[in-house]
Amino acid sequence: MRLGFASVGGLLLVGAAQAALAEEAPAPPETPPATSSAGSLRVGETTVAVGGFVQADAVLVDQSSQDQLSPSGGEPLNTERFLIRRGHLFVEAHRTFLRAAIEMDANTVKGMGVGLARAELALGMTRPRWNWETGLGLLRIPFGLEVQEWDPDRFFLERSNVSRALFPGSFDLGARAQASWRFIRAQLAVMNGNPLGDASFPARDPNAAKDFVGRVGIEATIAAQVHVSAGVSSLKGTGFHPGTPATKDVLVWRDQNEDGIVQLSEIQIIPGRAATPSQNFSRFAVGTDGRIGVAVPYLGNAVLFGEVVWAANLDRGLQPADPVASGRDLREFGWVVGVSQEFTKWAALGVRYDFYNPDVDASRQTPTVLVPRDASFRTWTFTLSWGGLAHDRLVLEYQHNRNALAVAADGCPTTLAADTLTLRGQMVF
Repeated sequence: MRLGFASVGGLLLVGAAQAALAEEAPAPPETPPATSSAGSLRVGETTVAVGGFVQADAVLVDQSSQDQLSPSGGEPLNTERFLIRRGHLFVEAHRTFLRAAIEMDANTVKGMGVGLARAELALGMTRPRWNWETGLGLLRIPFGLEVQEWDPDRFFLERSNVSRALFPGSFDLGARAQASWRFIRAQLAVMNGNPLGDASFPARDPNAAKDFVGRVGIEATIAAQVHVSAGVSSLKGTGFHPGTPATKDVLVWRDQNEDGIVQLSEIQIIPGRAATPSQNFSRFAVGTDGRIGVAVPYLGNAVLFGEVVWAANLDRGLQPADPVASGRDLREFGWVVGVSQEFTKWAALGVRYDFYNPDVDASRQTPTVLVPRDASFRTWTFTLSWGGLAHDRLVLEYQHNRNALAVAADGCPTTLAADTLTLRGQMVF
């Protein structure tokens, strides 16, 4: 499977490059999705665009939902509910070579929440066959296809498990340079390494080291009805393992016979521990991706896409990786493949399969021997959209989820039901 995806990515790169070179006047770089749908206003030398979108969900079925509270934090475990998944409002301003943008997000995923979703200041230039831009701020991480996809443009409701695990939140603070020439696209960024959705230090940076992440790819129209994009991405960075403070000796009484009387045999001294310093660790990721769009006569657009990622010590969302605590490096591997088809402009169907293993070398101890353990997530997603691939649409999505993180009564790994059925309404303005 790995060789298959890599070979497909290579063929896409070669084929699209040959087609783009044959064209005398390739299309200029695409306008960022956020600005393409917004209304604009001219104020002196500044062009201001204002827009946004709302995604409202109704989780009709979730087999993992419980009418209980979490014993650790007291959070509700019920997920069959109505919620605002995303409500974004953005303002973007252009003045000669300068561009500034700020975007806010309001949601009810974990109660009422309002926060910064994007903020950037950039300097750049756009021409018919090339452009370049350097920016600073809260930026989208330039890795792969899914991470860089604008939320209303994504056909499926949410990103795949591998994308949400390795790049939670999709945005990170840093500096980015990007350029395009004809069909070639290149991006390079220096970032804190703790995205908005980071499980430990979201939108902060506990160490001085920075992550270097980038992507090189192509985007071209091979024929009148066929559009191709493909690329390779890489990340090299440094993670953080928090240390522990020193503790004192503690005297503990355990009333073993429950008679309420202190006895010497029930007194125990728990010795204190010396403080341990925080440590850094290395992490990396490499990935390849490809997408083909075909305009099918009398029906509409058909899209086939795939992405593969190999990584080490990079999970920051689903199963945060800490090689210092585990005593070994944690290798991650994931891939996703999907297809969607419009049926006129009023409806579309899509199917996606994604696989993610947060620990390829996972094992468990049996009474006699150490055996490998499957820690992977597998998800089938079936999506029906009314409104096709347009931004304003109603979406019904069923997900069949499988993972081996659950534990049965006998202590052995097992798979519990976690399928979901969700209805979403979306409007872009």
